[in-house]
Amino acid sequence: MPVRSSIIAGDCCTNPAPEKTGIVQYGGPNTMWRYILIVSVLFVLHSPCNVTAVPVQNARSAGRATSVRIDTETPEIYGPLFISIAGKEKKIANEAQQAWIINDGQHVVYSSSKGAGGYENEGQGLHLYDVANGRHKQIMSEYFMVDSVKEVVTSKKKRALLVAMSDGGLGASYTAVVDPWRGEVFFQRWTRILTHSGDTLVLGFYKEKDWGQDEKVRPYKTRRYNLSSLLLRPVIVNKRDQMD
Repeated sequence: MPVRSSIIAGDCCTNPAPEKTGIVQYGGPNTMWRYILIVSVLFVLHSPCNVTAVPVQNARSAGRATSVRIDTETPEIYGPLFISIAGKEKKIANEAQQAWIINDGQHVVYSSSKGAGGYENEGQGLHLYDVANGRHKQIMSEYFMVDSVKEVVTSKKKRALLVAMSDGGLGASYTAVVDPWRGEVFFQRWTRILTHSGDTLVLGFYKEKDWGQDEKVRPYKTRRYNLSSLLLRPVIVNKRDQMD
């Protein structure tokens, strides 16, 4: 390493050589900054410090719904819908009858009175709520009442909602398949879901005289459907109607 000195060219005979001391002389300002940087790093590495770690599970669940609650008062069947996120409750809709958490808490599906009419205007609608951005989207409008919603994932990693419905007149059952991102893609009247396994959905078909009897009545026929194929169908848009 070159040693910086106070000797000026041409004065070597008149200026005495610097005395040796215990202080190391450095070759320039850049070298001095390197020395300061090294000392600073060593100081940080050997200094005690407190580091707060955020649990991964808490970070992942911070923006996901963990529970739902609908505040209804008798005789009303609809009420405000609340969801819990990271232990805090949040109101997301003024009207809902039932609600289901899907997609690992990232979305909530709920039923409302915004259906397509039907017998005594009993038809209901399904809505999708995005927990991350707070947006609502109606994904089904039917002539019948929603009884249950079940989320399934196909072999192609596509999500589908199996929707069971009923009416208040005949007392019949109806089945729908809803693509949660697009809307209703399949509907079949006077049916019940018998089994579901993987991509296969099996429906039982009944006749008008079967309704009102014991639920153990056997269907007169069954039919298998492939959910991956059903999800490729166009969206069903029901026209608003009023049935007597």
